[in-house]
Amino acid sequence: MVKVEVDNFDVKQIAQSGQCFRMNEIGPRRFQVVAYGKRLVLDQVGRTAIFHCTEWEYKDLWRRYFDLETNYRYYIDHIDPEDTYLMAAVDSGGGIRILRQELWETLVSFVISQNNSIPRIKRSIETMCACYGEGHGTPEGGVFFTFPGPQALAEANLEKLGLGYRDKYVKTLARNVADGVINLDTLAAMEPEEAESYLKSIYGVGAKVAACVQLYSLHQMGSFPVDTWMKKIIKDVYGGKFPVEMYSGFAGVIQQYIFYHARQQARAEGGAKG
Repeated sequence: MVKVEVDNFDVKQIAQSGQCFRMNEIGPRRFQVVAYGKRLVLDQVGRTAIFHCTEWEYKDLWRRYFDLETNYRYYIDHIDPEDTYLMAAVDSGGGIRILRQELWETLVSFVISQNNSIPRIKRSIETMCACYGEGHGTPEGGVFFTFPGPQALAEANLEKLGLGYRDKYVKTLARNVADGVINLDTLAAMEPEEAESYLKSIYGVGAKVAACVQLYSLHQMGSFPVDTWMKKIIKDVYGGKFPVEMYSGFAGVIQQYIFYHARQQARAEGGAKG
């Protein structure tokens, strides 16, 4: 067990921020995360985060995964104080950090996410992992399944996962990665503009999915995903144009604050189903 005192970190906000689909609340302020073939149980009380893992695993994996060595106060301090909507968004979701997720899982997950609700995405991914991933753990301590690799998905029957038209995107993607047509190692080494072009050349990947992969896996913090939620906010609050250039190098963090805040407002009004 590792206890960490950290500012600007709220695991519940991160779990609800739409970045990942395998982080779930399993008790009051207790979360389970499955990533990189590992399972983590994480508790949080105030500034204290309790990682139920070894010191080595925390330092080698989870500290980096949660981006805990980055000073998010810097980003918050550089927000335009006259932007009342954004200041309110930080008050709402200032504990969000940008996760460093595994590239293959992030790419598949956000291909599945297109025109989809978060509960349905989660169900599809959990079913996929249970059917085609590797099982670990014990019935007593809990069983979890790893995210299936490219070869496993290339050979899988995806129709039972409820992916709809997206199953052909996932199947083609898996086959191309397994065959080496798509080289994810090369992608990880690219600069943002090159990575964006490469991702958008993949069958089933558009601008929004590419930006999500760049931000949530490649950690290219200037990426600014725009989905239907963000389009509405940009239109209603910012007159059709958000000043992305003002937040050069960390626009993705700002996007997360806005996205989370909008969804929390909608939930409070009874309008968020995803």
